[in-house]
Amino acid sequence: MPVSSPAPAPRETLHSYLARLAAHWQTDTRELSYDMGAPFMRMLHQDAEVFEAIDDWAKLAPGVMEELLSWTGVKAGDVRIEFRGEVFVSRALRNPTMRGCPVCLREDALHTKGGAAAMIMRGDWQFREVTICVRHGHPLVPLWTAQAPRHRFDIGVRLREIENDITSGALDQECRQPSDYDLWLDKRLQHGKDNTWFRGYALFAVATFLHRLGQSMSRLNDNRGAFPGSFHAAGFDAAVGGPEGLRQTLDQIAATVTGHLDEPNSAFGRLYKCLNHDYSSEVVFEPFRRILRDCILAHWPIGAGEVVLGERIEARRLHSLTTASHESGMGTQVLEHFLIESGALLPEDPRPPNRRLFDAQEHAELLAEIPNLVGPIAMRKAMGATRQELAALRDQGVLLPRTKTEKVKNPWRASDGISLVKELSADSIPVDEADKGWETLLLAFRRRGLPLPELIDAIREKRLRVGQRVGVNGFNGIVVSRKEVDGLVGRPATVRDLAAYEMSGTIAAVEFGRSVGLREAFLELIDAGHVSAQLVENPLTRRSQYRMTHENIDAFHQKFVTLTSLSAEFGQHRNSLKIVIDAAQIPPFSPNGKDFGRIYRREDVVGLMKRYRL
Repeated sequence: MPVSSPAPAPRETLHSYLARLAAHWQTDTRELSYDMGAPFMRMLHQDAEVFEAIDDWAKLAPGVMEELLSWTGVKAGDVRIEFRGEVFVSRALRNPTMRGCPVCLREDALHTKGGAAAMIMRGDWQFREVTICVRHGHPLVPLWTAQAPRHRFDIGVRLREIENDITSGALDQECRQPSDYDLWLDKRLQHGKDNTWFRGYALFAVATFLHRLGQSMSRLNDNRGAFPGSFHAAGFDAAVGGPEGLRQTLDQIAATVTGHLDEPNSAFGRLYKCLNHDYSSEVVFEPFRRILRDCILAHWPIGAGEVVLGERIEARRLHSLTTASHESGMGTQVLEHFLIESGALLPEDPRPPNRRLFDAQEHAELLAEIPNLVGPIAMRKAMGATRQELAALRDQGVLLPRTKTEKVKNPWRASDGISLVKELSADSIPVDEADKGWETLLLAFRRRGLPLPELIDAIREKRLRVGQRVGVNGFNGIVVSRKEVDGLVGRPATVRDLAAYEMSGTIAAVEFGRSVGLREAFLELIDAGHVSAQLVENPLTRRSQYRMTHENIDAFHQKFVTLTSLSAEFGQHRNSLKIVIDAAQIPPFSPNGKDFGRIYRREDVVGLMKRYRL
């Protein structure tokens, strides 16, 4: 008989050590446990007195029992286990199927020629997110399955049952080089050291999240999962650089969904289920829940009051064509005309209505306004104008409908007409209906050819007195002195003037700026000399206006990009592009600190788009 007990091996579990200890004393685990005063079932229930009894009987050196227990895992409350100084959910460490490295076990047996009695079960093999033996590069393989703990942890009996399979190589699989994830996890389990941004988070949460992230990334690369642990490795590589890199990966996954049924749970698959269901009450997952939640809010039209990954959303960030239709009560086809014209949506976008997204806050005023728009008859009635008067006000740019799309039946803001009438008639004097010295603005325009904008400007500048026909309300009752109209300097606009003003092959700079998502800032770019345009005179209003040729437009696109133009060029939603650009910390074009909005130099941005395959 031996005269002393063997020492525990590195990373060995208490169950494994008892099996080797029993074999050393030529008995079995249950008998030895009884002899030590530490019954096997009480050991399985982790009775503290049992641990002390084993420590005393085996004469372990100080601290050895604590090391054994740290690799075994000790109960730390309901469904919690303390393992390697951290708290894990029990099912992450306790599984009916025991795994291990057959190469390690075979070396144990051959080294001492002790067969199964010398084999050592390592504690790291218990953690389900460990997939490989870092020492040999061999995947962990199932060794046995037993539901009852008394059978599962009777290590000596179980190893003897599979001894031939282990020593013969029957359980061996193809080895591979350990990934960065494998090395990181092994180092953290062994020493608790972590040089990544994960060091501040629970190991159980990090490893589980990386696994699920890698599974979700299979949408980006169908070759993922080619070997055990490949999902873990993919998730680690994508996230180890920091939260910004992780967010970029999540954004790329979100950008792959284009179908009308593609919601966050289908886009992110097991990652979403992990954070929203499996571990919804686990606080240690909250940092990762927050990052995914922000990504979801940037890619899906989540409404105020909805709950996303356990948090109630206070305000909507995005609308889809579908959600905007539901909230406004307007049909999607009607809304689409307005949203395309405002630059919120791109024309000929092949995605379904629920995936055509736009900024809800930026276009909130438009959405609130659309249901209140009126048709031409209601507009004329609201402002007291005839059909010819409203047409003239529209054609000469005094009153503009909210949309130029002819298919929209209610394009007018009644408030625009009412405000115009109120402004023009503010200082009006009563004029008798029989007084021939006064005429309506439309008649003055037709008689002398003075454009309506010029007549209205004259009223505003107090160069024309205003009268109100007694008994006639609204715009049709506003009249001006014929004599004062005749005294205004001006000449009628001719057909030749209008043809010259159209400048075939050009576009108004304001209109082009709106088409690329810029408004007032676009004219400022022209004034500052960064964009080329021609300054011409409008023969109707006598005002100067910038217009752009095809050459001017091509020069702009060669030098600059905006979120709207990038979206059209690369087929991605402007919010996805915004996130990628912001993450890369690319600043907008702002010479001398001048803010022109979200406009970028093409050379700064296009390479980034191609690098992320957007």
